Amino acid sequence: MIRKILKGIALFLVLDIVIVLVYGFVQYPKAKGVQHFTAERVINAPKDQVWEIISDVGNYHKVTASNINHVEIVEGEGLGMKRVCSAPDGSSWEETCTLWNPGKEFQFVVNTQKEDYPFPLKSLSGSWKLEEIDATQTRLFLDFAYEFKSPFLSGYFLSMGTEQAEKDTEFLLNNWQRLAEK
Repeated sequence: MIRKILKGIALFLVLDIVIVLVYGFVQYPKAKGVQHFTAERVINAPKDQVWEIISDVGNYHKVTASNINHVEIVEGEGLGMKRVCSAPDGSSWEETCTLWNPGKEFQFVVNTQKEDYPFPLKSLSGSWKLEEIDATQTRLFLDFAYEFKSPFLSGYFLSMGTEQAEKDTEFLLNNWQRLAEK
């Protein structure tokens, strides 16, 4: 009886592994190379007001989803600034500001090469850009560029990650919009 149960568990595990590998193979073309996750939002507030809110990068953890619970600026401000973002599980990663155009746009590149980097990504960067529609409306563009370390196995994570990124980005945009439109 115990032998049958162990065989059943082993068969279940083998089938799970096969399903993950097949799904990864099917998703491989989607996960190969640099990918982009983009979002945009029209905010009913002047551009300067929106900039003031989104450029408060040291307090990012106060408006973003629950996957970031602390942000610390460890060096500089604006271009070249370094910050460390921490997750509730204790993992953290370092980001460097590679573009800082006040009132218009900024970009952070994540140091994915650090030994303790917690995600299966070869590269990751995020860009935030503002466009004035008129004196009372601003369009905010977000563009996150990323590349998986292993595209074959990461095809499996692409669907799950995209769904979570959409939820987290919606949460962030809702918070920024609420703050700007007060």
